[in-house]
Amino acid sequence: MTRFAIYVSIIAAAAVLAVGLGIQGHILPAVGVSLLGAAWAFAFRRNMLWVATPAFALFTIISASSIWAGVSPWLSMIGLISSLIVWDLTNFLQRLQAANESPLQIERTHFQQLGLVSGLSLLGVYTATRIRISLTFGGAAILAMLGIWGISALVYRLRRHEDEIDV
Repeated sequence: MTRFAIYVSIIAAAAVLAVGLGIQGHILPAVGVSLLGAAWAFAFRRNMLWVATPAFALFTIISASSIWAGVSPWLSMIGLISSLIVWDLTNFLQRLQAANESPLQIERTHFQQLGLVSGLSLLGVYTATRIRISLTFGGAAILAMLGIWGISALVYRLRRHEDEIDV
C-alpha cells in the first residue's frame, strides 16, 4: 500500500506542476518537470530510496518558482504537498522494512497522521489566500514563530504516538 501511494504521489506532483507550467506557456520547464518525475519514479522502482531527499528539494524549488512564473498557488501547493508525501512515505518505508511488527496497523496510523498534516496544510493555504490582514513586521514575526511552534508540537506528538505504536 505504501509503494502504491508513493507512485501515485510522484505522478501527482509531476503532473500538477507540469500542467500548471504548460498552461502558462512554459513548455520546456513542463517537460523537464515531467522527466524529473519519471526519473524519481524510476529511481524508486530501482530501490534507490536516497533520491527522495534531493528530488523533494528540487520539487520544492520548482513549486516556489512556478508561483513566480504565474502558476496557480493551488497547483503549486498540491505539487509541493505531493512531493512532501513521497519524501515522508519513502522514509517511512525504510523504517517499516526495518521493523519486525505487522505493517498494516503501522501503515494505517501513519497514513492517518499524514492525511491530517496534509489536510491542515491545505486548510492553511486556503485560509492564507482568503484572509487579508495588515500586520507590522513584529506581528508577522510573532505569528510566524507561533506557527512554527504549533507545527513542531504537532509533528512531535505524531512522532511520539508513532513510536509508541512501533514498540
